Amino acid sequence: MKKSMTAAILVAGLAFAACSDDDGSGSGSGSGSDGNSDAAKEVAKQTVEAAKADGVNLDEGCVADIADSLSDEDAAAIIAAGPDGDPDISPEGEELAIRIVACLDNDVLLDRFIEGMGDAGEEFDEDCVREKLKDFDLSEVAQAGPDAEPPTEMVTAMIECFI
Repeated sequence: MKKSMTAAILVAGLAFAACSDDDGSGSGSGSGSDGNSDAAKEVAKQTVEAAKADGVNLDEGCVADIADSLSDEDAAAIIAAGPDGDPDISPEGEELAIRIVACLDNDVLLDRFIEGMGDAGEEFDEDCVREKLKDFDLSEVAQAGPDAEPPTEMVTAMIECFI
């Protein structure tokens, strides 16, 4: 049971992180240029607008801070690819794209996490999952990346939620 549940959490985390990364790279999130340049501002604007189009509100200041951290080359690639594109960016740029989840409210992250669990085909009590995960910082889990193991405390908390 625990192995199955851990796998389900990992799959949900993968879907969650992939979604966050897609929102990041594909929509231009988590990108920008050093020093609050015009490119960084454009990437931040593009990211926030693309997220809003998907029904997700991002903290604009948080997005701008992340956008400022990318190189000019990564920012230019993201702008050129546009909101629906798949820019060819550096590994550092990809890491910053994943950090965009820190700009989401934890309730939004929880919704995405639960959505990923459902997409994985696991049967679970959604109210139980919400209750058990309400105090976890899901942005840390998502930022750890798709290959990271979920925290043991998280797995243990959710055991009783699986049907």
